[in-house]
Amino acid sequence: MKSAVVSGIVMGALLVLLAGFLVGCGGKEPPLDPEARKLVVIGLDSADWRLLKPMIEDEGRLPVLKNFMTQSSYGRMKTFFPLEKSPVLWASISTGVEPEVHGIANFVKGSDQKPVSGSAWYAPAIWDILGAANLSSSVVGMWTTYPTRQINGVMVSDYLPYGHGRDKPMEGLVYPDSLTEAVVALRVDPASLTREDLTRFIDTDKITLAEKKYPVLMGKLRDVLAADMGYVAVNRMLAEKFDFDLFYFYLRGPDMISHYFYRFLKPQDSRLVVTPEEIEIFKDVVKRYYDWSDEVTGEVLSWFPADRQTVILSDHGFYGPRKSGKKGAHEHSEWGIFLVRSPIYEANHQFSHLELLDICPTFLALMGLPPAQDMPGRVLIDGLTSAGKKRIERIEKNRVPTYLPLRPAEGPAGELDEGVNEEIRKQLRSLGYIN
Repeated sequence: MKSAVVSGIVMGALLVLLAGFLVGCGGKEPPLDPEARKLVVIGLDSADWRLLKPMIEDEGRLPVLKNFMTQSSYGRMKTFFPLEKSPVLWASISTGVEPEVHGIANFVKGSDQKPVSGSAWYAPAIWDILGAANLSSSVVGMWTTYPTRQINGVMVSDYLPYGHGRDKPMEGLVYPDSLTEAVVALRVDPASLTREDLTRFIDTDKITLAEKKYPVLMGKLRDVLAADMGYVAVNRMLAEKFDFDLFYFYLRGPDMISHYFYRFLKPQDSRLVVTPEEIEIFKDVVKRYYDWSDEVTGEVLSWFPADRQTVILSDHGFYGPRKSGKKGAHEHSEWGIFLVRSPIYEANHQFSHLELLDICPTFLALMGLPPAQDMPGRVLIDGLTSAGKKRIERIEKNRVPTYLPLRPAEGPAGELDEGVNEEIRKQLRSLGYIN
């Protein structure tokens, strides 16, 4: 009882502090315009400058990202090393704390390899912190969000692409549940993808051969693309219907496509034997998927005012096949990408790097809120404008002690569907993430 009372007092104090920042620190500072504090986050899992910059500078590709660079401060983001797994990294990006604090340690747990569920979150994510400040969020497809939990806004689970053969959708796919029917209707069945859809990634004259001789690889391409297309459609619908303070858009496909097809892009680096025919068919899939992702990024940007604060980032880079033959996280690199467009950062400025744990404090600062003292990272200071330096100096001096009392209450357990769990395990094995 005593700890509950203390927690309640701390939470009450936090809410008072957050309210103070929203109105301008008790009147000492002018409050931020509600529109100026809004933020769009575009997550491109595993995006790496070592692939993207040559595509932009030498090949004239990725025009959206190229243009965004001229509007933003951009550079490298150093992720955890030794290299960790995507659920762990995105949880630290979203909470600003280490894995031992936020509770997400792996893809699966236990001898039965049960996928880690949303109940594993022990620390509040940025959408929980914003909710306490009465700011709204849209979070779609993020790792470890099944079952979804109550937030001030909308959450669509990372389980959405699974269980196509079920009579009805799994319980807990969407919060609020009133949106479930509309969201599920936007899922894309891999089998429904047309030849035209696939020729974005494989030459038209090679599609028939690829389908006939390499059905497993083609099935993986279909699965990844269909999942991403479904999530794009869901995000499009939410952007049209609502106006969120935080719009958190995430594409998992670039990482999965890299795990499956990077060996054809750089066969000389792969321990796996690939034939000349396979190389000829699949050599461009990775780059073409980034071309498609660039177009998607452009569409997402078009949903919002041109001056909306926006961050584009990855959780890690992608090294590609290792001579050791090790797969999964061993193929990742320690350098991701980070770009921020905001009035408080200089345009077309290249910073050296920031650390992964700096991202959540930077998100909060962009939205006019202070990080917590127990968040190890700092707000990105490289590239700040003069007005930005003043804001960040004030915010850093006024960090709250902790946001941990805002940790999410454990919600419903979600629906146990062993068929869906096995779908997920099979996919994780094919990516090399589990045995």
